[in-house]
Amino acid sequence: MCLILWSYSHSCADAFIGINWGRLSSQRLIPSMVVDLLLQNDITNVRIFQQSANVLEAFSDSGIRVTVGLSNSLLDRYMNESTLQWWIEDKILKYEKVMRFGYVTIGSNPFTIYPNSKLYFNVVDVAKNMQKQLYNNSISYLKTTTPHYTDVLNLTSSSKPSEVDFRDDIKAKMIEYVRFLRDNDSPFLLTVYPIDFVNTYDLDLEFAFMDKKSTHIVQDINATYTNAFELLYDSLHWALTKAGAGMVKIEIGAIGWPTDSYRGASVENAERFYRTFLPYIASGRGTPMRPNQNIDVFLNTLSDENRMPVELGLFQRHWGIYKFNGEPKYKIDLSGKGRDILPSTAKGVIQMPNRWCVFNKNNDDPMLVETMKNMACNVSDCSSLEKGGSCSTLSYEDKVSYAFNRYFQTMGQASESSNEKCDLGGLGKVLADNPSKGGCDFPVEILSAEYVVEGETFGSAGERLYGRISSSMGLLVLLLLRMII
Repeated sequence: MCLILWSYSHSCADAFIGINWGRLSSQRLIPSMVVDLLLQNDITNVRIFQQSANVLEAFSDSGIRVTVGLSNSLLDRYMNESTLQWWIEDKILKYEKVMRFGYVTIGSNPFTIYPNSKLYFNVVDVAKNMQKQLYNNSISYLKTTTPHYTDVLNLTSSSKPSEVDFRDDIKAKMIEYVRFLRDNDSPFLLTVYPIDFVNTYDLDLEFAFMDKKSTHIVQDINATYTNAFELLYDSLHWALTKAGAGMVKIEIGAIGWPTDSYRGASVENAERFYRTFLPYIASGRGTPMRPNQNIDVFLNTLSDENRMPVELGLFQRHWGIYKFNGEPKYKIDLSGKGRDILPSTAKGVIQMPNRWCVFNKNNDDPMLVETMKNMACNVSDCSSLEKGGSCSTLSYEDKVSYAFNRYFQTMGQASESSNEKCDLGGLGKVLADNPSKGGCDFPVEILSAEYVVEGETFGSAGERLYGRISSSMGLLVLLLLRMII
């Protein structure tokens, strides 16, 4: 069947497999490298989480359709028409002639009920105002939508899709929202993580995969569900129908599989999930309630983000299909054809020297060792050391070494407090031999000469964290020296 894609004009096309690109990392690929990587892999749709000029300019004339948006933390600021007009001029009109835009997303999972989450009820008003301003600027082809997590639905461990509706506490607002989508031909952007669904409700992990090996089967009227994705997708369909918006198109704003720090999170399981999920998407067979229908998806996410907030779980830092250095973690055919291939590797990446900082095993002051380990983890990312992580079975001394190395790499293999670069209270030493053990990788990071702009960034799997400068004059000098050499 024919699918409408909103770009310069309405056209008939197959469903797309796009990708999310978040930048909450201490070292990150520069935008031009990312554009090249996407083109190498024939990815023509991307959802970005930072709209600074250097990012938008990198996508100019690339042919890639770019979805941009506002984070939750910016919703109050963009309530009135004048500020929305400024945003449209700065992010859309300035680039419209050289860039293809997908959607404008308003907020990010604004009604999620995870601990410490704030509900952003003004998200619907901002979406309406943004759409009005887009019409006023004669860019009515560009539609506004909001990514919503599956917990906007009143799901339980025994939910049947036909019994599902929107949560009572947000039901009135969701009805208002989905009718706005209906009246403006905008899609509902659903954030869905099958692994999180089965873990939250303690279901059979196999139900998160799509290869029909699960013992958990849900029978609903004339439909049989053997996997979480189809069940969750059709649950939203029923909620939309009950709200008078049954024909609203459902697109997947984020779906993926973490590779660390969660039950079932591993490189092997991520590869297995995509091996069946992507051909399913490419087949266009749809779901029991929406058969023979194309489903557009944004995979989450391009690369790991070691600065992501971890309130929702340490696995939030491990969604990447790629490592932070642009190397693929596993085989995945991003075309959906199911081929047994690795995706293309990022080109032009400059890795820091092959050296690692480890614990020198001086245990004279155990309290100092623990203090320095904690300090190193607070500055960097030690999520792989926690229960269920790929490095959780290391000895205590090796865990200290892992923490020291993550700190050392995050700081650009340099410490502002010591000329020795790996001093750490006199407990560290530099090695030229890789100390990785078993499935625990001691990474060497890449040179990065960029910063994330404060106030414009929110993570690909969550909400905005903070701006952080990751470059330093020392790194820039080292980069120039290596280029000269």
